[in-house]
Amino acid sequence: MPQPKPAARRQLEFLKRQGGLIILVTAAALAAASVTTFLQHNVYRASTKIVVGQGGGIFDPQFGNAVQPATQTMSSLLKSDIVATTVIRDLGLQETPKSLLRHVQVSSTPDSSVLQVSFDSRNRDEAVRTLDKVASVFTSLVRRKLGKQPVPSGQSTSLPVVTATVFDPAHADPNPISPHPARTIVISGIIGLVLGIILALLRDTLDERLRGQEEMEDYFGAPVIAALPRSMLDRRALEKTHGPVSSFVHAIEPLRLQLARAHERLIVVTSGGAREGKSAVAANLGVALAVTGADVICIDGDPGDHSLTHYLNFHEDNDHSPGSVAGSADVAQVLHDIRLDTTIEGLVAGKDEIGEQAGGGNGRGLGGAGRLRLFIWSSPKNAELEALPHGSIADLATDLLESEQGYIVVDAPPLPSGTTFALLSSASRAIIVATEEKTTKEEATSVRATVERLQVASYAIVTLGRTAKTGGAYLPGYYPRSSRAERKAL
Repeated sequence: MPQPKPAARRQLEFLKRQGGLIILVTAAALAAASVTTFLQHNVYRASTKIVVGQGGGIFDPQFGNAVQPATQTMSSLLKSDIVATTVIRDLGLQETPKSLLRHVQVSSTPDSSVLQVSFDSRNRDEAVRTLDKVASVFTSLVRRKLGKQPVPSGQSTSLPVVTATVFDPAHADPNPISPHPARTIVISGIIGLVLGIILALLRDTLDERLRGQEEMEDYFGAPVIAALPRSMLDRRALEKTHGPVSSFVHAIEPLRLQLARAHERLIVVTSGGAREGKSAVAANLGVALAVTGADVICIDGDPGDHSLTHYLNFHEDNDHSPGSVAGSADVAQVLHDIRLDTTIEGLVAGKDEIGEQAGGGNGRGLGGAGRLRLFIWSSPKNAELEALPHGSIADLATDLLESEQGYIVVDAPPLPSGTTFALLSSASRAIIVATEEKTTKEEATSVRATVERLQVASYAIVTLGRTAKTGGAYLPGYYPRSSRAERKAL
């Protein structure tokens, strides 16, 4: 099993997957902030200070505890409708008291008798003029309504009257208080970045697609023995019937060597879903075995998808091999020969014990082309096979394994399929093809449960992904015994 990835690597992979979303959300936030700032009008603030006291001065120290309640009371009175109504009437404003008071702010500090009053407006002069009128109306109302105190019974003189005096006349700040483009854009960028990361984490958590060797092995419960480029789906294993071998055949070489060393001859290639690339892997594996000296029979066992014939560049209508002649009850008579008049540059040349075994004792060892034949289970030309004692593809594959000396590679239907169940039960090696960022965790878990239930002798994973280099990506420990130059050629 693979070692856990370092945290830094996992984070880099996360950024690679979700970086686009993070950048998009951040850019959207910055764009929205820029547009909003551009469309906003400048707002100016006028300020004044009003001193609240008794008898024309500040509060007497003996009434110190009454300062804060008095300023809070005056703050509430300043933002009253009577003040706003008088200001609107005197200045001839087209506003309501509520809308006017919305632009008035009043504040004070504890134990201070000073009211700090401000007014915001798009026009600087209007802000000064309106705030000046607000202060004038307020102080006048305080003088008229609170300037006379009745004499309490038993006292010869009245208490000091409450006063409100403008100490600092209304004046406007030289610069607008809003908008602040730089601050707004920076804050929006930070918010957009945080929101983008949150959305990316949520998206990554909810994404059921598998990525990378570690996830594949965890969910399938089997080793990944080859990582191939997804571009191989667009290329045939043979560029033409008698043409050069596709570069992707070389990528299958580690798997071919494993099969030869383990003497695994009945190979079933399947997947957890449709269009995962199993037919491409089966075709390239068949060619890789054949061009290195083995006898290989590829069985197109998926009646719903004849992609195997496509990847082997085989057209039944144009086939003139003896196997296309109807009227025979012998399976060998309906096997279509795929000629391999091709070079094998890049594959390991020279005879060794593996090549001798793979050749089936026919004298064609590693370095000389073997034989590749194709059987199409649902072919109309094979209708006479109904008379043969083969009730299923599994029976046929087993009989061929006993009668032939080479490899049987079956392109089986995707799981779950009754046909594939039967094939897996008798397979020497099952190969599950999965596609990065397409195969889901649910599919992988289902496949794992199936192969464990069927007690498949040996199974492994072949992945197709965007990250693999053209020509395949080999995994550590699966290189054939060859020189560095030969491995580089692979």
